[in-house]
Order: sequence, then C-alpha cells, then structure tokens
Amino acid sequence: MQRSVFIGASLVAAAALSADEADAAALVEKAGEFDVAGFNRLVSRSAEVRQVWDAGKLYPQILGGVKNSLNGLQFGFGIAATRLATAFVTRNDSNLLLYGNAAWTEYRLGELFSVRDPNGAVVGANIFAPARSTSMLADPSDPHGFYQDASIEALQKRGVLFFVCNTALVQHASQIVNGGAAKGKSADDVARALRKSVLPHVTLVPSGVGTVAYLQARYQYAYLTE
Repeated sequence: MQRSVFIGASLVAAAALSADEADAAALVEKAGEFDVAGFNRLVSRSAEVRQVWDAGKLYPQILGGVKNSLNGLQFGFGIAATRLATAFVTRNDSNLLLYGNAAWTEYRLGELFSVRDPNGAVVGANIFAPARSTSMLADPSDPHGFYQDASIEALQKRGVLFFVCNTALVQHASQIVNGGAAKGKSADDVARALRKSVLPHVTLVPSGVGTVAYLQARYQYAYLTE
C-alpha cells in the first residue's frame, strides 16, 4: 500500500519463525518479563482526555495527526497540556519509527523496508525522531515553531508516551536475517540489538495490538489511527 510520501511496504516477505527460533527470539513476552506495574503507572495518571494512537503499517504522517490533535485539544478546546494523556503504540512496520540510528545504519532498514524520502532516495537514518524546533514559546500557528513540530522528540516533550511492539520487533529481526542484512548474526542477536537501539524514553510492550486494547478497556483511552 502507498499512502503519500513514504512507502512502508517491506521488500522482504516476513518468514514464519520455527518453534526453536520463536523461543530463542522471545516472540511472546510473558508477564514475568514485562513490568506491568510500571506500565500502569505511566498510563494511569489523571487526565481530562486520554487518547491512544494505533500505528500499524509504516505511515509517518500519523505523527502529524498526533500533533494536530494535541493542538486542537490544547488551544482550541482550552484543555491544559498537563491534562492530556496521549499514548502512541507502534506495531508492524511502524516499529521502524522507534528504532535508533544504530539499527537503521547497521541493518540498512531504509533499504530493506523500502523507506524513501520525497525525492525517492532511500532513507538511511531515523529522520522521524529528531526535533526540528526548540522553543516552546512560539506561536502555535508558526509552521516552523514547536507546536507544529511532529517529530518524536517534540511530541515526547509534549507528554506523548511511545510504546514499541516486541512481537513486531522479533519479526523484524527475522526479516533482517532473511534479507541478508544481519552480517552473520542470528535472529536472536538482532532482536537483542534492536531492543537496545530503541529510542530514549520509549517502552517495549509485549504486543502492540494488545496494548491498544488494554489502554481502551482498562483506562478508557480513545482510539485513533490514520
């Protein structure tokens, strides 16, 4: 599927993991391995509006949707920024948004997953993470100001919590190996490296879709996607 500027379709078909590979790569993260209490503390704070953004296929423009929602709620409806709780959950190829440059470079993620810039060139680094503005004092309508910055770093400064799917991460590790970009490493090695490369202040969750359902059912987060 092609939805405007960036293409998220993988060049390599996802290969099914054998039982042994699945065990080694921890395809399913169990409760004893995941800090459920810590997760609950992050997402349960008092808020007037709670929203969870579900990012599946790679479509970076969804970050602009988060930015627009925050601006509408804060400046249009007059809800204080501290009274907004926003979660952004990646799964499928949207996990690429939350891997650091080390992984993008070593495993040629832009090439492997056909991520291209508006000029058609392969993206070689995580261009979605770095903030493009610094001051929070700017006019919210300034196209170059903080409140129009849809980067991950800027959204984190506005309180957005980012969560990355472990299941998709392990599947990506297998795709990287099968795509010849692992440099002799096993899927388990690559999965460990991807976990270490996740952007700062991003939380690994057992399942992206499970996290979205959990936030909706337990904490009444409104569901949003693009």
